[in-house]
Amino acid sequence: MSQARDKQESKPQKYRRTVRPGLTVLAQGEPMIWLSGGALTLALLMIFGLLAMIVYQGMSSFWPGQLYEITLQDGTVLLGEMTDEEDYTVESSSTDSEPETLHRRQYRTDNFEFQGSGGTYRWITDAELSDQPATQPEWAMLFERTKLGRFIGFPERFVINSPRPISSDEEDLANIRDFYRNQKSRIVAPSGASEEELKTWSTTLESLDGEIAEIGEQLAHLEAENTHGFVTQKQSGQRGLIGVLASGETVPLNAVEDGQNLTAVQEIYDGPAETYAAYQKHHATARERVEAIDRIARYEVGESSRHQEQARLKLRDEEIQHDVFVEGLANEIYNLRIELKQIQDEKQKDIRIVQRAERILGKDSAMGKLGPDLVAALNADRTVHQERIESRLVEIDALLREVPDSARRAVDHYVDVRFDVDNQIAAMQDRINEIQKLNDRYGLHAKTAEGTETVLKLGDIVRAFPANQLDYWGRLQVYFARWGEFLLADPREANSEGGVFPAIWGTVAMTMIMSLIVVPFGVLAALYLREYAKSGPVVSIIRISINNLAGVPSIVFGVFGYGFLILVVGAYIDGGPANANLPTMPKLWWWITATGLALTAFTAFITTSYSLGSRKVLTRMRTPHLGIISLVLWIVSTIAFVALVAFTPGFHGFYQAGLPNPTFGKGGLLWASLTLALLTLPVVIVATEEALAAVPNSLREGSYGCGASKWQTIRRIVLPHALPGIMTGMILAMARGAGEVAPLMLVGVLKLAPELPIDTQAPFVHLDRSFMHLGFHIFDLGFQSPNSEAAKPMVFTTTLLLIAVIATLNLFAIWLRARLRRRFQSGQF
Repeated sequence: MSQARDKQESKPQKYRRTVRPGLTVLAQGEPMIWLSGGALTLALLMIFGLLAMIVYQGMSSFWPGQLYEITLQDGTVLLGEMTDEEDYTVESSSTDSEPETLHRRQYRTDNFEFQGSGGTYRWITDAELSDQPATQPEWAMLFERTKLGRFIGFPERFVINSPRPISSDEEDLANIRDFYRNQKSRIVAPSGASEEELKTWSTTLESLDGEIAEIGEQLAHLEAENTHGFVTQKQSGQRGLIGVLASGETVPLNAVEDGQNLTAVQEIYDGPAETYAAYQKHHATARERVEAIDRIARYEVGESSRHQEQARLKLRDEEIQHDVFVEGLANEIYNLRIELKQIQDEKQKDIRIVQRAERILGKDSAMGKLGPDLVAALNADRTVHQERIESRLVEIDALLREVPDSARRAVDHYVDVRFDVDNQIAAMQDRINEIQKLNDRYGLHAKTAEGTETVLKLGDIVRAFPANQLDYWGRLQVYFARWGEFLLADPREANSEGGVFPAIWGTVAMTMIMSLIVVPFGVLAALYLREYAKSGPVVSIIRISINNLAGVPSIVFGVFGYGFLILVVGAYIDGGPANANLPTMPKLWWWITATGLALTAFTAFITTSYSLGSRKVLTRMRTPHLGIISLVLWIVSTIAFVALVAFTPGFHGFYQAGLPNPTFGKGGLLWASLTLALLTLPVVIVATEEALAAVPNSLREGSYGCGASKWQTIRRIVLPHALPGIMTGMILAMARGAGEVAPLMLVGVLKLAPELPIDTQAPFVHLDRSFMHLGFHIFDLGFQSPNSEAAKPMVFTTTLLLIAVIATLNLFAIWLRARLRRRFQSGQF
């Protein structure tokens, strides 16, 4: 019995809440528990509700819908995708009747070039519809284009145009005919000639007209022969071919008559099914050609242009160094040499034409007799112009002899580089034209719901599909294809279509650089405040300032970044004090100030070393006095150093050659990162201070007991154990900085940036470049897009992407923090 009683008494007793009589409900605290729990639940519902709305809207924006064809009572036929529907209330004009509830639907009809002022989104009420029900045409197709947005219509036919190759003999005959026909008026009778010579000359001139006609007949005969061979080649194994005559008329290829000049052959696929099949066959190749053109224009042409700009900046440096102006002379030399080259090319071309005419008709022909005289007459005018150019080049050469040799070499180098770059760009343009000609062969003819026909270039079509024929897997393929384009492509159509890859790249680059700047400065500031600084009015003022800095509106930081970092610091880097509108010291005063700075800094160093190293022999009165004196000296030294740098008389910047086009005196990645680093600095300082305070004093005392100094203790004991807390501050700073938009609008973000701030070209990280940002992209879509309805889905999708980018960066930092916490778990509370 006693053992059972002891065992029962040893069991833990369940706590029973007892209510004392006379105690009010509020005094018991239970309502506050329910109130705080309810507030937490409401906050979580709001957060998760917002996230759920963004996820739903963002994920569903790329899902392809059905295409509906509807007829209105006025006869207008619309074809589009239904994007929304709703019930709305119309107030009745009569006071007795109740408001009427109506239903309406919103259709996205696109076809921007045919919509006019009606817009691409239209609300249609049930009352506007005709008696014909809405249909879903089988071959209604949606074309996503690189220009003019989407096109919704019906495919009619697919045309492949094959131009007839022009032989070199055709070109020669055409050149001979055109040359003598156009220059015939320049032939004049020889002065002082006898009557018999004039009669011979007149006969020769009449013979020239006959020979021009003969050359034309030979050309027509050669074109007919080449046309016959081309037709024979095209007719083998192909059907339904159409020939295009020189007059522009089209005839069936088997109906081309002998003697007709055919310029091209068209292979036509009629009907929606054949058109779509031909599109699927040739579209991928056409898009590859477009991408090849983009690569040439973006990388190869851009690289050549950069070489030319480097040569120009080198020439400008020589001008600044020697106080001469030779860039204008260099450009004039280049233009004059271009004119000389054109004259020489024209001379050679005319000589080749005359020689070719002599070979065809003989030297005794009218063309053989008059050709050399005609070339001589043309060259006489050209020679006068050529001599004038050469005379001007001699004058310029005499002027350049008066400038230093380095400047003259820079002029020659600049002119040579311009010629090389022009030749390279001309070759690249020829490649682009050849690729573009291949794409121009293909044309997809489509018509709108109202019957307006248009030709869609195959290279301009991103994707096309019959929306009403797609099954679930087909829609899923379109859905993922749109997501891939959104994540990896550049934006187009005022950012309302295409991708946001430059914005993703810019957001991540800016956030990472901002973190690399703010974390070291924030940690050092917190380290000093927590570990070294003594409590006092100065430290209190600093802490108050940090707390107030955290509450300053972000746009104020943007104004500071623009007004100080860009207009002062950036302009100073570009062109020195004069470019930043700063006064300059006289050289004598500058050297006097520099000498004073050296003496003051040396005195401050000696005073600081003496006050810190000899505290045992100093009295209590002398120690604070030396500390105050050293602090004042260091402040004076800092002010003097800043004044010397800011007002340097002999400094003209690092990028003076590029002015008036600024390099750092404009918005860029560096100033945006610095501005947001200043914005998030209080977050890092406060979080780091809390992390340092959480490190147990026993660890510090143990380190001191082992003979470690204060810095050794901080470096090897305190900082490693505080790293998880420091990482928390960095996570908060990244989340705050990555989502800011207002300051970025002033210090470097652009609607569309032509180049990425970080790429594969040296120096790889271009701190002077402006960039795109997902946050500004959302603002631009929501408030500055010319088509707000089309941009609305992209707003939610870009918002979802921004949240995902920030979450990814934070998850990486959280993972790193967790590893550090596991490593130093003994020091965490």
